[in-house]
Amino acid sequence: MKKLLIASALFISLNSYGRDDMNSVRYSAYSKTLSSSCILSVNGLDYLSTLRGSRTISTGMDITDSLENGYNNTMSLIFFPSESKIKTDIYTCEVKIVRSEPTKPDAVITNFKVTFNGENGRPFNDPEGYKINDLSDTTHNPIIKGISNRVIFAGDTKPEDWLTATRNITVSGIPIWQWTKASPQINDLTLRSRLIDAYKDLINDLRVGDLTTIKKKYAIALNEYALADLTDDTDFFFNSIGIVNAVKKGKINPNPNWDEYTLLTYQNSRVFCLGVNSVNRNSPLEFFNADGKRIFSWNPFFAVIDNKVVLVR
Repeated sequence: MKKLLIASALFISLNSYGRDDMNSVRYSAYSKTLSSSCILSVNGLDYLSTLRGSRTISTGMDITDSLENGYNNTMSLIFFPSESKIKTDIYTCEVKIVRSEPTKPDAVITNFKVTFNGENGRPFNDPEGYKINDLSDTTHNPIIKGISNRVIFAGDTKPEDWLTATRNITVSGIPIWQWTKASPQINDLTLRSRLIDAYKDLINDLRVGDLTTIKKKYAIALNEYALADLTDDTDFFFNSIGIVNAVKKGKINPNPNWDEYTLLTYQNSRVFCLGVNSVNRNSPLEFFNADGKRIFSWNPFFAVIDNKVVLVR
């Protein structure tokens, strides 16, 4: 579900789509972090995380396929300043949401950032050091400040409370995705059982390398990925996911320990999956090589449409 445009060089205009219709509007999120651990969450889905790797980055991603026409869509920064090799007095995490459509200039919908002033050895748990800066906004919606405790670390070296900054935006002109038509579900044992059955069916197909059947079951997601990129090339997206390569180089775990996985729900309980936890969302669809090393984890999303559990992302 993530389509990362990787690196600051890709701060490009999306004006040239090659077609002009009601589905050609696109929304992108551009993010910058400076010496910070930061998560950019769109409607509860993590699009960017600097919990691992570089913590000073500039990047962008298309978020259109996670948005819903005419409704409040939440943009959240989950932030903590990090001890890094490069010392700095200012730690920041910033997001900018841009609307693009043919024949019109790109429009900044909202742009805000969280800043921590680390001058004079100010401790990271000092709330007076944090500021939320509203750089640009057309939504007229407030930025809601809060805390998040879903990032869990072992030991006492990391914080329990992460600062969050959230703003709602309303979008228009994008495709009507199938998941927006899905029935909201109750997070209970019945849904969990139905979802496990859906994973088992996928495992059986992947165990024998039946990629044709997998593509049919994944058709909604593939067609909408292609629509989001204004192309008809669904094979490109299927090949880019990693399933084809994983089937060639490894074997899927045929018997996951289902007790290890939590039922995670998103998009007002219309989209869901099984994952280790909400941060490390590795699913039961794991491939291992001949040495027993995990080489790939496929993390799709499901929804209930016409009372059937189907893949939607």
